[in-house]
Amino acid sequence: MISGFISEKVHPVQLLRYLPAHRVLICLHCHYAIQPGAIVRHLKEIHHLKRLRRREFVEYASQFELADIDSIILPDETQFPVDSLPIHDGLACRFEGCGHLCATIQRMKAHWSSVHHLSRRSDGDWCSVPLQTFFRGNALRYFTNPALLASSTDSPEEAMSTTEESPITTITTPDLDEAQGLSSLVAYENNISLSVENMHLFDHYMQHTYKTISCGPETENVFRIIVPQLAAKFPFLLHGMLACSALHLASSNPLNKRSYMLQAIQHQDQALPAFHLATMHVDSNNCQAILSYAFFLVVYGLSSESEDETLLLGNRQTSSSSNWISLLRNGCSMLCNVWSELKHGPLAPFAALWRDDIGVTADANDPLLVSLLSAISESSEAAASIQRLSGNDVHIYRDAALKLAGAFEFTRRFGASLSVWDALNSWLTQVLPEYFDLLDQNHPGALLLLAHYAILLKPLQTEWFLNGRVTKLMDEIGQRLEGNCSLHIWKLFLIARREFLSL
Repeated sequence: MISGFISEKVHPVQLLRYLPAHRVLICLHCHYAIQPGAIVRHLKEIHHLKRLRRREFVEYASQFELADIDSIILPDETQFPVDSLPIHDGLACRFEGCGHLCATIQRMKAHWSSVHHLSRRSDGDWCSVPLQTFFRGNALRYFTNPALLASSTDSPEEAMSTTEESPITTITTPDLDEAQGLSSLVAYENNISLSVENMHLFDHYMQHTYKTISCGPETENVFRIIVPQLAAKFPFLLHGMLACSALHLASSNPLNKRSYMLQAIQHQDQALPAFHLATMHVDSNNCQAILSYAFFLVVYGLSSESEDETLLLGNRQTSSSSNWISLLRNGCSMLCNVWSELKHGPLAPFAALWRDDIGVTADANDPLLVSLLSAISESSEAAASIQRLSGNDVHIYRDAALKLAGAFEFTRRFGASLSVWDALNSWLTQVLPEYFDLLDQNHPGALLLLAHYAILLKPLQTEWFLNGRVTKLMDEIGQRLEGNCSLHIWKLFLIARREFLSL
């Protein structure tokens, strides 16, 4: 993987390129645009530049007028592809007047189900197109050559003006006053009665939080429109919304963090008993609310674990992570009787993110897999002071290693569009349950695999609910392994940590 570190000899003009036609600043090392207001953070966290070294880059960038994410002018047919941006294989919807763009067939199917309320009719429902995006993460919006969209739909005039930014598939962020009025209107229309304190949380959710936990236009629509409607009918879902909103506020308001954390805990404590009761009686009436709350529970679990707990390493008997990991792993089976209904209903974009099988088989010659499997025979021959791998443990380790190599291949296919939900489903839901027993025992093999999974998660830790926790996870794994594993496993861990630090 390409290291984020840059040479001391690199000048700003060699790292940053301004595109006046679109008013964006491209990082030539990372091959994507830096969001306005995030330049200092990008230089610090991605390229590890010290304050004095950053100054000349920040001064260079300050001379350019950068467009807000929602006001960027996309390229016309004479400007595509945009130089310095990678080109991805993608798909364009051929429904009349749509032109929705996405990177995978699964997401296109979800789009057809949730937006057009139709299942796939024929191979002509979408076509292959080259895709680019200025930004990554939550700001990711694909675009393509408008001429290709014009030729791929029955309505060229409409298609040429339609991209991921289309009103059909994308949320337009209103001004602050308008947004506050909108959230109040949503509460009123859905008969949601809230205290002043809770209305503040509801406002924040409607204006900000829903965008940060979405992974594309379809899920944004669900979080913004469908979920509040369901929350009016199911109090546990409303409390889940407000708990996540409070955690989001806590992450960005250090002075009021304790107050917001307490509010989050209170709402979650009210939500969980009713949610657990609902899961015992799943039916067509409550299944959408249960699936929606599952996403809030995962976000809550990722962001609210106590300071003395480490991501994915808390004891399952006492850790707050146990609920969300169990839900991730067992969600589909819990809702199996209504899964077809969920896949073809308004929550289809949510259901599309929940995978029993990621559809990837690891290559036996994959260097990562070969390296991981080399630990089995070595660790079983280690000295008596080192915990041995039993025959069953070897099976568990091998299975988890194969699935981890598959997870890396799975996430590579997504490229810049990889979401937290994709990353979590790629491995945590796939391994045998006994793997977590080994992890609870601080088994060196299980810890080594988790260290490699941290590499996969590292690019996503800028999300507020993962803020810095993946780095903390890697540090904790190192502390648990040092002096408690074989030399071979320790060497493999050091290689993994070196790659992690280079990201």
